[in-house]
Amino acid sequence: MRTAKITNRAYQYLLLLLGLLIFIGPLLWLVSTMLKTQDQTYVFPPKLLPQPFTLTAFSRLFETMTLMPRWILNSFVVSSINGLGTIVTSSLIAFGFARMKSRLRPVLFVIVLSTLMIPSQVTLIPMYILFSKIGWYDSWLPLTIPVLLASPYFIFLFRQYFLTLPRELDEATYVDGGGYWTIYSKVILPLSGPILISGFIFSFVFTWTDYFTPLIFIQSEKLQMMSVGLQLIMGKNSQDLPMMAAGSFLALLPIAVIYFAAQKYFVEGVVMSGIK
Repeated sequence: MRTAKITNRAYQYLLLLLGLLIFIGPLLWLVSTMLKTQDQTYVFPPKLLPQPFTLTAFSRLFETMTLMPRWILNSFVVSSINGLGTIVTSSLIAFGFARMKSRLRPVLFVIVLSTLMIPSQVTLIPMYILFSKIGWYDSWLPLTIPVLLASPYFIFLFRQYFLTLPRELDEATYVDGGGYWTIYSKVILPLSGPILISGFIFSFVFTWTDYFTPLIFIQSEKLQMMSVGLQLIMGKNSQDLPMMAAGSFLALLPIAVIYFAAQKYFVEGVVMSGIK
């Protein structure tokens, strides 16, 4: 019996190790490529370990693409704005759906969820015409304002978490003379740290990796995002594989840092939001 358990556990770890190798393989090859010289990337058979290690790909990247620091800063600012805005607006609307009583609440919630089925391409032309006429084209406003008006996905995510919090807390607040705003700001939000952090991470990553929206609404290279900047690197330096790998690594680095720094809260928030 004990031998069977050890064997099953060994198979489980073997499968996990195999899955790890499958998913981490491209990342290891990316890191290996960015540390190589251009000549080493064309060696056959390819070698994983660079000989010698070099960081010249990064120097060529910043020399060739002088706007790279600006693109990184632009993406970080816009992604942070969207992440914080998502927490404020979506959580406020989700609180209404989770705690406030109304006959129209189920109907309104279905309408909100139904908007998730509308492809972004359907609203592209009307939004482009609207933003052009009101003077928002070639600015960050088309990238931030729609997100700051709340997202159906995050409304649903926050609502599911708020439903897991006991309603006795609301009743205790009523007894102490508090209202809906007190419940939201003093009770619900302090207890919703994991899901709020998860929402920030999701929104940050969605904005950071979004290629379509900045490509359509931003024309000036100085205002451009990192995702579009990577495509510019590939278009101008498609033969320089180490430099493209260096640019991709810089694009992945902020996401990896944020995820690993908040991994505990991220997992807890996602798990708790599905308990109901």
